[in-house]
Amino acid sequence: MSKRFTDEQIHQANHVNIIAYAMSRGYDVKRISTRSYKIPGYGGLYINADGEKWNCFSRATGGGPVQFVMEIDQLSWVDAVKELTGLSEDELPFVEPALKDFEVKGDLVLPEKNQTFKHIFAYLIKTRKIDKDIVSEFVKSKMLYEDTYKNCVFVGYDKEDNPKFASVRGTNTKKQFRMDIENSDKGYPFCHEGNSDTLCVFESAIDLMSYLTLNKLHSINNFQHHLLSMGGTSYIPIEKYLERNPKITKITLCLDADDEGQFFAQKIKEKFGEEYEFKSHIPKGKDFNEEVIKYIERISDDLKVSDYSEDSYEI
Repeated sequence: MSKRFTDEQIHQANHVNIIAYAMSRGYDVKRISTRSYKIPGYGGLYINADGEKWNCFSRATGGGPVQFVMEIDQLSWVDAVKELTGLSEDELPFVEPALKDFEVKGDLVLPEKNQTFKHIFAYLIKTRKIDKDIVSEFVKSKMLYEDTYKNCVFVGYDKEDNPKFASVRGTNTKKQFRMDIENSDKGYPFCHEGNSDTLCVFESAIDLMSYLTLNKLHSINNFQHHLLSMGGTSYIPIEKYLERNPKITKITLCLDADDEGQFFAQKIKEKFGEEYEFKSHIPKGKDFNEEVIKYIERISDDLKVSDYSEDSYEI
């Protein structure tokens, strides 16, 4: 019996850019991050920014271009391959290449320090409900400080204690602001080093600190796991941290509970899954900061954050 398609035709079908195909068929494709696109109205259908893979979390489906056409156009495998091999390059729109993690081109210059910590203490402790001792420890370790614009600055260091990464987060609750400082190296992220064989991965520094707060609120006093903030969604912080900590054999994914967070969690499993054992700890809310805020509100409606002192910290 002769093959219905040649190997070359199947290869062609499996290498059509999914984003370009969806656009050519009139689907509303929206870029939502440097890592992914979304087609609204299809139950959380996300496409990798390189156009090679897709996932739909509500239906637990995913795959490459052929599976995408089967799913979205309700075609058989044979008809999906026919559809894709019948396309010409002129039919497919141009899709901007996927962005890669930016290259470090020079020395990192940290933002100028403020003469006070009061704005970041007020924001992190009173607004974000992060435990004051946890905030203080990060300040003492020089991994957190306030800049002259009253922003939080989260810092990552190399093994010689040289600052290599810095991310800024605004303290104005009415206007969100966040950015990585130019020449930040994502290979040295904001983190909390542990002594166990497990690495917990978070999207943000605030979620990492919120997780530590939740442990403390639940009287978990012997927590030894490593904690790492990706500063968004990036493989580089995980990859480099694992290289520096070869005793880690397990990874707990603590990403946001939304589709975008869980989409990237799946991508992490695909990239590192052959070497590490994975678990997921999904927050009871959008993220772990929302969880800690709701938890504190639930256990005490009139909880007051105790006074703090910044006199002992070196500016």
